[in-house]
Amino acid sequence: LRKFPSLVNCCTIDWFSEWPLEALDSVANTFLRDPLKSESEELVRSVVDACVFIHQSVEKKSKEFFETLRRYNYVTPTSYLELLQTFIRLLREKRAELETMRSRLQIGLDKLNSTASQVGVMEKELVDLQPVLQKTTVEVEEMIVVITADTEKANVTKAKVAQQEAEANEKAAEAKAIADDAQADLDKALPALDAAVKSLKLLTKNDIVEVKALKNPPAGVRLVMEVCCI
Repeated sequence: LRKFPSLVNCCTIDWFSEWPLEALDSVANTFLRDPLKSESEELVRSVVDACVFIHQSVEKKSKEFFETLRRYNYVTPTSYLELLQTFIRLLREKRAELETMRSRLQIGLDKLNSTASQVGVMEKELVDLQPVLQKTTVEVEEMIVVITADTEKANVTKAKVAQQEAEANEKAAEAKAIADDAQADLDKALPALDAAVKSLKLLTKNDIVEVKALKNPPAGVRLVMEVCCI
């Protein structure tokens, strides 16, 4: 051993031996009792028997494997403990998944119940509002009749107004024509008026005396004097 210390440092003595059935059963009961405490005794017994059967079956097949191929497949008590831990871990995961699904299902059921309740309230409100709806429908129909009649009256009034507007436009056109004619006559008369005013300014006292001396004035003089008298 002094010459070959690696025999001590790098070698492991196989102290493991096969556990008897009672040991496997006891260990499985100890490990699974708490995770399966909410389950029935019959179910716990079945799970323990299944774990023991799996471990012993693997041991048996490992021996057959060695006898056939001369190769080792070590099955130790640690393997059995890992089997139990794996089962417990999977059990927790599946329970968590089921709890999540149950929670979602419960939320969905609550939503459905809430919706059904709201629908019931809405149906009751619709039934209560049915008379009001019918009354409103009648009022709307009556209002439509009134609006239709008012529209017809408004159309008649509009036609009359349009006719009166046309007549007023026609009269306005006639008045404008008269005004234009009067303006044209005025434009023609203004030069004569201006000339008459100038001539009036040029009259002297002698001209007036001369007119007075006329016992039978000419027609032109008579016309002018008549205009002055107006």
